[in-house]
Formats: sequence, C-alpha cells, structure tokens
Amino acid sequence: MILEKKVFHNMDEEKSYRKKRELREVDVKDQAWGSDFIADLIKAYGFDFVTFNPGASFRGVEESIVNYNDNSPKVITTPNESLSVSIAHGYAKATGEPALCILHNVVGTLNGAMGIYNAYADRVPIVILSGTGPMRKSKRRPWIDWIHTAQWQGNLVRGYTKWDDQPVHIDGVADSITRAYRIANTPPKGPVYVVLDHEVQECNLEEPIEIPNLEKLMAPSRMGADPDAIKQAAEILVGAEFPVIFVDQVGDSRNAVKSLIELAETLGAPVIDKRMRRYNFPNTHPLDLSGTEVYKKADVILAIDVWDIDYCTKKEIGITHTMTDQIEGEYQIITIGTDDLESSSLIPEYYAIRETEVSILADSELAIPALTDSIVKLIGDNKKLKEKIQLRARKMGEIHSEQREEWRKSIDKTWDETPIAPSRLAQEIWEVIQDDDWILVNGRLAYGGWPHKLWEIDEFDRYFGGDSGGGGVGYGIGGAIGGALAYLDSGKLPINLQQDGSLLQFPSALWIIGHYKIPLFTVVHNNHALFNSTNHRMKLAEVRGRDSSREKALIGTGLDDPITDFAKLAESMGVSGYGPVTDPNDLKPILQEAWEEMKTGKPVLVDVISQDR
Repeated sequence: MILEKKVFHNMDEEKSYRKKRELREVDVKDQAWGSDFIADLIKAYGFDFVTFNPGASFRGVEESIVNYNDNSPKVITTPNESLSVSIAHGYAKATGEPALCILHNVVGTLNGAMGIYNAYADRVPIVILSGTGPMRKSKRRPWIDWIHTAQWQGNLVRGYTKWDDQPVHIDGVADSITRAYRIANTPPKGPVYVVLDHEVQECNLEEPIEIPNLEKLMAPSRMGADPDAIKQAAEILVGAEFPVIFVDQVGDSRNAVKSLIELAETLGAPVIDKRMRRYNFPNTHPLDLSGTEVYKKADVILAIDVWDIDYCTKKEIGITHTMTDQIEGEYQIITIGTDDLESSSLIPEYYAIRETEVSILADSELAIPALTDSIVKLIGDNKKLKEKIQLRARKMGEIHSEQREEWRKSIDKTWDETPIAPSRLAQEIWEVIQDDDWILVNGRLAYGGWPHKLWEIDEFDRYFGGDSGGGGVGYGIGGAIGGALAYLDSGKLPINLQQDGSLLQFPSALWIIGHYKIPLFTVVHNNHALFNSTNHRMKLAEVRGRDSSREKALIGTGLDDPITDFAKLAESMGVSGYGPVTDPNDLKPILQEAWEEMKTGKPVLVDVISQDR
C-alpha cells in the first residue's frame, strides 16, 4: 500500500506545512454494529492514521474501519505494540494534537506499556483504544479469552496515563471516547486509555447512533496567568542584573515560541534549553546560549514549562549519585507552567520541590505575552535600563557567536578519524541538506548533540523533539515514522538520526517504512554498542580501580559480534540501503546520493560505522 503524498523536488515550489486537524461530517445511516459507531466516531474526529498490531480482541473495530469506513482513518500495520504507541507519540508531538492507536487486550497493552509511559513522561496526547473480553463469561472461548481478559484492564496502565475508562455498553462509548480526547488534549497533555469489550463492538444496533457535537466537547480554553503574579515576576526580572530563561516544553505551542523570542529580546536575557525535548528557541538566535554555562552567574532564573529546576541548574555526577548546584551566588526562581496540574503517577517522574519567588500556574502561550507586556510597561522610557538590557544582549550575542565558532573549529580535530566521528557525520549531513526544506523528526541523543551545535535549527518546522520522555530505548524509529507521517504532504523532507541500539529494539519499523513507502532519510549512528550502558560500565570500573577499557565494557553491552549491516536489513524490507560507510572520505558522496533518492519520495537508510557519541 502506498500512502498518498505530495513530493516537492525543489524550494521554488510553494510550501504547505501540516494543517490543523479538522472535524469531519459522518453519515451514520448504514451503521449496523457497535463497532460501526466507534469507527464513525473516530472518523468524525478527523484522525488521519491509526496504528495497531492486529488482534482478535478488537476485530470488530478493525473490520468496521477497513470495510464499513473504507480504511478511514488509514491503518498503519505495526508488528509491535510498543512501536505502535511510539509512532502515535511522534505523530502527536509533531502535530500538537492527539494521535490514535489500538492495543490488543492484556497482552498488547503489556507490550505497549513502555511506549505509553514514554508518552506520559513526555506530556504527549494519545488516545489509546484497546479491545478486551468478552467480559460476559458465557461468551468466552476456552483458554485464550480467559487468559487475555482482565477484571479491569485499565489497572495495567493507570499509573502512567491521565485517565482510563471501560464502558460496559455501546451507549456509554461516546462519553468515554469524547472525554478521553478532551482530557488527553488538556495541558498537561498525556495518553488516555479506553477499553472496548467484545460485546460493545459486536452488538447489533437497533438504530444508528448519532455523532455528538464534537466542536462543543473539545478541551477547555488555555489557562491564563494571575495578573498580580505576572506583575511580581516582571518586577523581579526587570530588577535583575543577569536573568536567565530556561525552557523545556514551550515548543508545544507555535505561538508560545514566537512570544518567547520577544520576551528574551525585551529582557536581553539568554535562553537555555538543556533537554531539547521540543523546538523551543532558534539555535541561530544571538540569545540562544544552550550548551554554554553562562547561567552560572544568574541572579534570577525564569523557568518556563521546565520539568525540573535541578536538571537545569545542577551538575549531575551520575556515577556517585551526587548533584552540585552550578550557580555561583544566590538566585531567585520564577516558574511558569502547568505541571502542578499533573496527576499522581506510579513513577514519581518529578524531582525535589524547590522554593520559588513566584510560581505561575498558567499556559505559557498566554503567560509569556502577558509577562512581556508587563516588563515593557515597567521599562517604559527608562534610558538607563534600556541601555543595560541592550548591553547584556550584545554580550550574550558575542558569547553565542564565539561558542558556535568554537564548535565549528573543534570538528577539525577528529575530522579524519576512523571510525567516523559523530561531529563529522553531523557536519557532512548538514552540508548535504542545508539548501533543502528539511525537518529533523528524531535525533536529540544521537551524534552527541552535534546537530544542534552545527545545524541551523531556526524555525518551528525544523524540529519537534527527539526525546522519548521516559528514556525508553526504541522510541526513536517509531517517533521518526510518526513525525514523517505528520509531515507527509507538507513538502518537508524528514530526517531521522538513528541510534543503532535503539533501531535493533524494533527493526520491524523498517518494514513499515518500506511497506507504506514513507519518504524518510535515516542515518544510523552505528557504534555497535548500547553505549549509555557501556559508558556507565567504564566510568564505574574506573572509580572502583578496575578494568575500564571499552573492550571489557562491551561484555553485556556490545552489539559488535556480528556488527549489524543495517543497509542490507533495510533493503530486505523495501528501504534503499547505503553502506556500511567506514571511510570518512566516502561519507559525503554516499549521503548526497541517498538524499537525492529520498527527495524523489523514496525511503532510504545510510549505515555509518561511527565512534561513540
């Protein structure tokens, strides 16, 4: 099956980036089964795709989507449930709107649990449907229906979803799914889980069920900020000698990112993004100081949509489990965000609570402009204050330029090394793609962060975040597919900077890319190791005075015997494979050839034998 798409071959053609989801009119007159109504309801929401690994527990919904609704939304067959959730995760993160996936009763839910937790920790909205049952015991087939039917299936994921429900009759399904969609899309966003019993799906309908007025059931309006708190924060920031802005998930909103630029420029304050979980701020802006340590001299920290202050301000020495505050003097903290609304979780993914001067519970899309307006009023016509802000901004711009130049020069030291250095790999990719209209759909952790140091990631549709949220190995390839699907007809050329160990978690993802002919440019950073664990092993052995060699550390963490030939693996699944590339001088020509093929609308993969990140 080939997905419909528009391929742009040059930048002269008009850009038409992804559009907001639109509700659809649905004709319900031919409904005959419960699953027909369920299929109509999800079609009415305007979902473009649904991912699932097929299972008998939701055979009714499957059949209704494919036959009754003629494959609407489009089914993306996924050979693994966690991968299915990851694709939905990437799609939702790219669009900012809920994505849809379906899991197969107990076993599918257990298999997809890591993906669900990733989405929960990443504050990403996914509507997860799951089959179960029959709950009515007299209808259960011997053995299989008994071992796959839970007493209350939501218990399996309640510790890391925003909400779950299990309607017992078709008349409760509309309330469950509409409420789920609304809750998933209300900040802080997250995955929701609705269980559909066999009988709910396969019951005969006496008459068609009308679709509710979905426009009147959407998420509530954004939460505004307390004006007094905004004023207090503005006074502190204007009076500061060196305010620093930390960000994490501002990039959930395009408007918030635009407002953040104006806020930073109004204050002349540097912006630092340590996690790169979203596109929060252009890395080419003079006030982007991510990757530097200027924050050490801050006297006021403004944390906007930041998961945790300690992650921003403290240095972690992981091998000894110690955290040291890096800010040199006393400082005040101001926070803006909605994390305090997050429900409790089985896993307390929050950190220790910190004292704050002002804590503003609000949606940053509304709070940032309000704060900027308040600051502008306080500055007024104060020339001395304006000069102070301009001087600070110029100094930050100089540090920004110096740091970018230092990163560019540093790649020369390892340019000719083999295996190929991650810095050279990132630079060579940049030289190939820079004149085209690309988007990075996965790659925060790959390549040691070099793409953010060397590339120009300067607009919202260049990057939407490459972190799984929950740190689960394997998210990357699924997230990349989801992102590529989100931008399928936009003219954007999606790039996946893929880690080898993560890809080996779900090599079947290559089949999805090949089967649906999803145009995706994947470059594998193949260091033949699960390097995070390799690195931990080496550091711990060194502290303990034992053999800290990489060779010894690869026992239990290495993927080196044999080294996977990802190019051949890709070819076997319908993706054009290049490599493995071992000679640094061959790298750019091969990347260029693969990139040109991908621009024709074909999926490609380049396997690069690389150094550790």
